[in-house]
Amino acid sequence: MSEAASSRGLRVPLERLQRLEPIRYWQSSVRALDLQQAGSLRVGGVSVDDEELVEIDLVLDRVSEGVAVAGTLTTQWSAECARCLCLVREEMIAEVEELFEEREREGESYLLGEEFLDLEPMVRELILLELPIGVVRCSKAQECENLAPEYLSEDDSEEVDSSPPKRDPRWAALDQITFDD
Repeated sequence: MSEAASSRGLRVPLERLQRLEPIRYWQSSVRALDLQQAGSLRVGGVSVDDEELVEIDLVLDRVSEGVAVAGTLTTQWSAECARCLCLVREEMIAEVEELFEEREREGESYLLGEEFLDLEPMVRELILLELPIGVVRCSKAQECENLAPEYLSEDDSEEVDSSPPKRDPRWAALDQITFDD
């Protein structure tokens, strides 16, 4: 983990949970860039920009197995619209319900350190799991501005007429290709 990430609230001192009146709430913000030590926050064409803030709002509970963590992670992701190639940005909220144990069970829990609870692997994984997979398109409320309505496919257009569809001029160069059999 980078020094920037540790200083920005991804390492929770366990002594906070061992006090007579434990401090159970953990709120922090960290740049997405600080979470990218083990790889970028990208799934296909969808990514969280490096300078985007990830808001962390958690409740920590000491349980017999270790420490239970619940709450939310909030950030913005961006991708190109598959229809018009305009930038699409949306908020992502990941629900957190995880367990930190002394002996990590792969896929079921995270490692509980001796002095600190390292939130970085959990935060990174939950963000990646929450990013949309597949085709990203502009929402219906914000119609694609760069694509003329006559070039929309039947799936994209609310009105369907019986005239033959017009060809998109951006694909005209493909009409010149011939294949030898």
